Amino acid sequence: MIKNVIFDCGKVLAQYDETYIASFFTDNAEDAELLGRVGMARKYWDRFDRGDLEEEEYLKLVKEELPLRLHESVERLSEGWIDHCDSVPGMAELVMDVKKNCKVFLLSNFNKKLRQEAYKIPALKEFDGLVISGEVKMVKPSHEIYRYLLDTYGLKAEECIFVDDNAANIAAGEAVGIRGYLFDGDVSKLRTHLLTLSIIS
Repeated sequence: MIKNVIFDCGKVLAQYDETYIASFFTDNAEDAELLGRVGMARKYWDRFDRGDLEEEEYLKLVKEELPLRLHESVERLSEGWIDHCDSVPGMAELVMDVKKNCKVFLLSNFNKKLRQEAYKIPALKEFDGLVISGEVKMVKPSHEIYRYLLDTYGLKAEECIFVDDNAANIAAGEAVGIRGYLFDGDVSKLRTHLLTLSIIS
């Protein structure tokens, strides 16, 4: 019986598109593409997620790759990018329906600023626990972060389902006994799946 639903954040609870986000910090489409591609490159974002890159070092490294005209833009991007991660439509309502029967948890590769910015993603206010990679210095799909979640909140793997948009992350959860659901952006399809499991009614 499923008693706990674990959600990823980016592209599950909150929309995430580098060029769209960067467009709020520069004046033209070409610069938005460049700012998003360089300023939000995985080689930096992955280090943020692991908690081993501080903002000052990040800005120094990124500015070396960007033209001078975008240096101020990347500073504003670093400070305010999460303001433009809009909620996935329908997901906040789904979380509230899940809460009627189950506990809900977050397991996300995200920098440590997420907790202080969580109010910007309305659904997170309803969560029973958050495991954020930048805080615990572990990242998906490492098995240790799944075990950390289970141990921290006293959960049984067989009583959990994990919703993530990344197949490798789902596979890692299943390796430690957590049922997975690969989210493709279709909230109604996820709702139907949770209905079949009697998680929502």
